[in-house]
Amino acid sequence: MKTILTKFKIKNITYLMILTFLLTGYIKNICLILAIIIFHELGHVYYLRKYEYEIESITIYPFGGLTKTNKLLNTPIKEDLRIYFGGVFFQIILYLIFLLLYKLNIIYGSTFNMFLLYNSSILLFNLLPIRPLDGGELLKLLFEKKLTFQKAYHVMNYISFIGLGLFLIFNYQTNLNAYLVGSYLLVKLIEIYQKQPYTFHKFLLERFLYVLPYQKIEHNDLLTPTVLKKDTLHFFKKNNRYYHEKEILAKKFDRNTYF
Repeated sequence: MKTILTKFKIKNITYLMILTFLLTGYIKNICLILAIIIFHELGHVYYLRKYEYEIESITIYPFGGLTKTNKLLNTPIKEDLRIYFGGVFFQIILYLIFLLLYKLNIIYGSTFNMFLLYNSSILLFNLLPIRPLDGGELLKLLFEKKLTFQKAYHVMNYISFIGLGLFLIFNYQTNLNAYLVGSYLLVKLIEIYQKQPYTFHKFLLERFLYVLPYQKIEHNDLLTPTVLKKDTLHFFKKNNRYYHEKEILAKKFDRNTYF
C-alpha cells in the first residue's frame, strides 16, 4: 500500500480547485469528489496489480484521474476490459458502502444525496465514448475484437472527436469546469491522433519481440502488417507458402536498419 501511495501525483490545477472549495466553505464537497476519483483509480490499480503490471503513476485531476502503467498494447482484450471497467466497478462498490452508511444512520441524507450526485456524474462522464476516458477505451476494445488494431484506432479517434464536439455543444452554457474538461480532452485527443504512427509501430514491435498469448489464428492473402489484430496470430499466404507474422515483421525491424 505504501508503494501505491508514492505513485499518486496531484496536478497544480487540482490544488487550486481544492483551495477554492476550502476557501468557499465547500469542504464536504471537495472531500467527496476526491474520494470518488481516488477510489475510481484504485479500481484500475486493483486489476493492474492482479495481472502483475507495474504502476508508473496515478495523477489526480479536478475532474478525474489517469493511471499510467507499463502494460503492452498487445495485452489480451479480456484483461484490458477488466482493467478499464475496474474504475466503474469500484464506484459501484463505493455507492453500496455509502448506501449502507446512510441506512445505518451513520451519515446524513444530505451527505448521501451529495455523494450520489457526484458519484453518478463522475461515473457517467467516464463512460462517455471519448478517449482517453474509460468509455472511449472500452469501446475501442470492443472494436478491436473485430477490426484490425490500426482500423480500430482510427475509428475510435473519429468517434472521440465527434463525442467531444457533442459534449461541448451540450455544455457550452455550463460552468468553467466544463470548459477545462473539454480543453483537456481536446489536447489529449490531438496528442493521441498525432501519436498514431508511433503507437502502431510500437504495436508491431511488441509482436515481433515478445511471445504473446493469442486467442485465435487467421490466414491472410495480403502480406502487410496493417491487417494484424489483437489476440490474433496471423499467417500470410503467398505462392502456396505460409509465412508466420514474425517473418513479415522481421523485415520491418531488420537489425541492420535499426541498430
